[in-house]
Amino acid sequence: MTTKLSIARPEDVLAAVPILLGFQPEKSIVMLTFGGEHQVHGRIDLPPPGEVEGCLDSLLLPAVRHQVRGVLLVLYDSGPRFGLKIARRLVERLAECDIELIGCLRVQDGRWFDPLGFHGVPDEGVPFDVGAHPFRAQAVYDGHMVRRSRTELADSIASVPAAVAETEVALEQASAMKVYEVGRLVDDAIAGTVLSAGQVASLLLALRDPQRRDAAWGGMTREEARAHVRLWTDVVRRSPDDHVAHPAAVLAFAAWLGGDGALAWCALDRCFASDQHHGLGMLVAHMLEGAVPPTAWEEALGQPAQSLR
Repeated sequence: MTTKLSIARPEDVLAAVPILLGFQPEKSIVMLTFGGEHQVHGRIDLPPPGEVEGCLDSLLLPAVRHQVRGVLLVLYDSGPRFGLKIARRLVERLAECDIELIGCLRVQDGRWFDPLGFHGVPDEGVPFDVGAHPFRAQAVYDGHMVRRSRTELADSIASVPAAVAETEVALEQASAMKVYEVGRLVDDAIAGTVLSAGQVASLLLALRDPQRRDAAWGGMTREEARAHVRLWTDVVRRSPDDHVAHPAAVLAFAAWLGGDGALAWCALDRCFASDQHHGLGMLVAHMLEGAVPPTAWEEALGQPAQSLR
């Protein structure tokens, strides 16, 4: 992400969150971090009352691992009483982890509230509208898309029935590509070539083999990540359910490498719906849960790696 955000006011925070996540959160806890080895921005669904502790663990563990010094929290659609309960528990957990709480906002129905008294706002909250905020204009200029919800983001990689039907017909006649053919096809596609239904079918058959699958993603660079996201989004949307796990895992990896964790999680949802124990998918999930930065991949590119089945 090239957009640089300098946060000074609560409205800046509320404009920044959807840009950092890639979508407007709903019923969520969002964590922005400051200091530490890497920036660790996270989001979890608002937990049921009986599952708060486990959810907070998953949110805070990456901050602890990366030695974050300060955290800013935003609670979306929590309601005043439950929001206050979560905010107070987060304060306790952060103190236990020796992490400073910089601020905490609660957002509901177009207003922001101050559950812990950082800003001394009225009980009825402060109305806000970040649609015309300079952060949004800068994000558009930088080519950074912000979806209206996570559902809309997930829909962007959902199956296209007509295209899936074409692939299913092509699969009846297709044969798997050789390793070098996979690499060549991927190179052509990220350069802008639109794949035919027959090429998608042959690629899907090739991806069933770990060595050929590695040829599709193993040498991916951060500079190529966006082009790979475009390619594998297209392939995922054209893949039958019984073939989608492999391209969805590659899409998840490309999205992580490009810094789009939200899209990576959506791709993993599609991968694991088809194969709950997919090797590459589980690797990407582990990296996302641990907030492993994409820069780590540059260090691993020169090292031999085992195939992920």
